[in-house]
Amino acid sequence: MARTTTSNRGAETELRALHSQVAELGDQLGSLLTQVKQNGGQLAEAELSQLQDKLTGLLDDAKDKGREALATVEETVRERPGTSLLAAFAAGAVLTGLLLRR
Repeated sequence: MARTTTSNRGAETELRALHSQVAELGDQLGSLLTQVKQNGGQLAEAELSQLQDKLTGLLDDAKDKGREALATVEETVRERPGTSLLAAFAAGAVLTGLLLRR
């Protein structure tokens, strides 16, 4: 169980880093669009193409990390089905409690 928690934390950290990188790319994209409006330049188009390539790479990384996290969860469920069922029930109960508070 500790290994799974550590794996989940690592996956969460990586996903946060990817989110941050995507946000940074969004800011850069906005800056480039402003440049294109001002200059109408070919340089901005080249940089836009590079950003699109980076974004594509980041999205591919996010997909891979998601698949890895899913595989880890599936493995944990196979190894400990009772514990997994109990954890899912507890998570559902917590979410229900949070949603009913509103």
